[in-house]
Amino acid sequence: MEVRNVQKTKDMCYLYLPSKWVKQYHLEGQSQVGITLNADGSLSIYPQAKKKKRTTLSLFTKNNQIETIHKLLVAAYISPADSFRIKLDQNLNVADILNQKNLVSLEVVEIDQGTISCESSLQVSDPLSVLMTMIRKIKNLTPFLSDGQHEELLECYEEEIDRSRLLVEKAIIAALSNPVKSEYNGLELHFISVIAKELERMADHLTAQPKLNAALGRRISVLLTQLQQLLENEAKNLTSQDALPFLDEITKAQSLAPRDMKTYDLRRIIRAFNNIGEIVIDWAVVNDLKRTSSLP
Repeated sequence: MEVRNVQKTKDMCYLYLPSKWVKQYHLEGQSQVGITLNADGSLSIYPQAKKKKRTTLSLFTKNNQIETIHKLLVAAYISPADSFRIKLDQNLNVADILNQKNLVSLEVVEIDQGTISCESSLQVSDPLSVLMTMIRKIKNLTPFLSDGQHEELLECYEEEIDRSRLLVEKAIIAALSNPVKSEYNGLELHFISVIAKELERMADHLTAQPKLNAALGRRISVLLTQLQQLLENEAKNLTSQDALPFLDEITKAQSLAPRDMKTYDLRRIIRAFNNIGEIVIDWAVVNDLKRTSSLP
C-alpha cells in the first residue's frame, strides 16, 4: 500500500492522485471522480464513467472447420462487443452449427450462408448471480437422475447450464474490461470463473450417468445447497470457519463413489466438488486476510 501525506490549505484537506492512475483513465483538470465511503471507514475513488460507445466486432476466417468456427463464435459472444459479425470464406451448413450444443439458442444469432452475426449481444453485469443460477439448475436436475428417465429434460437442463457458464464468462470479461463498473475485484472474478467451469464439468458427468445412486444424489443436493448458501449470502464476507463444514461434507461424499471403471463419472463428480472446495477455502482465506490487513 502506498502512503501519501494529506495536504491542507486553510480548512480544506486534500491529497494528490497517483499520476499513473490519472493517465490510465485520462483525467484532466475539469474531470470528475466518484467517491464512496466504505463501511470500514475507508474511501474508494472511481474515475467518472464515460458513456460507452456502441462497439461492433468484425471478424473473418478462412478456416472452415466447424469446431474452429464454433470456438470463434463463442469468443465473439463472450467479448464485450455490443454486436458482432463473422465472415466466412465459404457458405456454411447451418445444421452443423445448430448441432454445437444449441449455441444459437443463447440469443438471436443469425446464420446467413457465409456470415454469422449477432446484432444485440446481451450484456451481463453480475457473474455471481448467473453462477447462482447454475447451482440451482444442477440441484434441480439431480432428482431426475435417480430413475434413469427424462432424457429430453436432462438434455434441456444441460443446455441451460452450458448457457449459464458462457454468460458467467461473458460477465467476467466485461468486468475485467471495465473494472470501474464492477463490484468484484480480479480475485473474486477468478474464483467465480473457476467454480463455473467445475460446475459445468460436474453437470456433464451427472447427465452421463445411466442412473444415479439415490444416496449419492441426496449428498450432491446437500453439497449444492451448502455451496449456494455460502456464495449467495456470504461470498464477499466468507470466512474459513464458514467454508470448513462444506469441505467436511465433500470428504463424506467420497466414500459413495467406489473406485472402478463403472464409476468413472461419479468419481469425476466428486473430483469437481473437491476442486470447488479448494476454490471456496482459497476465497475464504483471502477474505480472512483482507479483514486483518490492508489488502484491497
